[in-house]
Amino acid sequence: MAFPRTLESETDRPLNIVRNKTMNNLTCNCVSRLDGVSATELERLFPEPSSTAPLLSLLQESGIDGFNLRSIVVSKDDVPILLLPLFECLYDLSSFAKGWTKKSLKAAARLIPSIFHPRILGVGLLEGGWSEIGTDPQIDEDTLEAAWGMALGALQVLATECKSDVVVFYNFDHHVKLPVEVLKKFNRVPWLPCARLPITFNSLEEYLSRLSKAARKDLRRKVRLSNKVRVVRSRNISPYLERIYRLYLETVDRGPTAFSVHNRLFLEKICERVPDAAYTLYFVEEELVAFNLLVVKQEVMVDIFFCMDYELGRKYNLYVLSWLENLRACVEQKIPLYQAGQGAEKTKAHMGATFSPSLILFKHRLTFYDRFLFKHTAVIGKVLSYLGFRPGTDRSTGPDETAQVDRLKAEDCQGINMRLRCCEMEIYDQRS
Repeated sequence: MAFPRTLESETDRPLNIVRNKTMNNLTCNCVSRLDGVSATELERLFPEPSSTAPLLSLLQESGIDGFNLRSIVVSKDDVPILLLPLFECLYDLSSFAKGWTKKSLKAAARLIPSIFHPRILGVGLLEGGWSEIGTDPQIDEDTLEAAWGMALGALQVLATECKSDVVVFYNFDHHVKLPVEVLKKFNRVPWLPCARLPITFNSLEEYLSRLSKAARKDLRRKVRLSNKVRVVRSRNISPYLERIYRLYLETVDRGPTAFSVHNRLFLEKICERVPDAAYTLYFVEEELVAFNLLVVKQEVMVDIFFCMDYELGRKYNLYVLSWLENLRACVEQKIPLYQAGQGAEKTKAHMGATFSPSLILFKHRLTFYDRFLFKHTAVIGKVLSYLGFRPGTDRSTGPDETAQVDRLKAEDCQGINMRLRCCEMEIYDQRS
């Protein structure tokens, strides 16, 4: 699989600092990675129960192949009050297509690279679930509005300096309060919804009893076939690091919408740098065949990713087994919510999950192209689904699962804040 390429000579090019100052002592800096922002300041900007502070710090340290990482930091009296995590890459739209579509996109990229092989300047996180913006929780609304104005101005300056074709707010949910200016002026595309399962049961038997008869029968059968699997929970994976990284790379290579690939240091250091991170390891005859990376807090268990040997994983139904093991741990530790991440919507709905919508907002530097996208959002969404850049319509979903997804869609629509309502946010619909 091809991944975004590192921008030419970007690593050697000195970073120009964007600095502005207002009458209320606000300054705005564009810095490489997290330069000048301490761990204490990160924790204040991304307070608990969020794990973004240590995760972002680790991502900036380990790096991601093909990406340049930056931050826009707005400070008041030299104390950071707003932080936008940034990434920059060259994105090849043909990377995730196949056959004639791939050939057509490659040919188009040679003719119109700004559209089919664009330089992207993104705001958001490349791992850990939904993206977040770091904000001082004590800041008043007027100061925050002024800080956002400076940050967006700096973002535009940086986009011009880097000759970016597209500016993206990547993978946000409705809980993040983005400025009205972004919501009005950027094109919106529904992205991969995030699965979740409230733990409102006291045992796995009670959980299974709430599923449809077909789903209950299917899960019981698959669990019986996995009785040869040994499960180990650990924060020390040094003896298995090579195998874990190989399973990770194989899984990413099979994924239809993988956007980035981590370096080995990320998997090696995450339990050390993120206090609540832990691995669940799955062995068959002493061979490590799968692992699940989790962040386990008292408020929520977050599934970062699950990776497995494809053949053995299917043979022993390891995905289903890992799902049940996670639910068992939530019940035992009285964790009220399992956040199962993005992707595999059909399988997760089959096992009782509901979904929260996600969103990508983007703006192209070519005005005529940007206007076309703004007027044809639904068409663009269908094209992206067809090319495999986000899930398409799932015609094989059963009636029970479809009704369940519909119910959640209605519930989530009620919870979306007024900013997104005013901008007529389109929520991803899984039905045909």
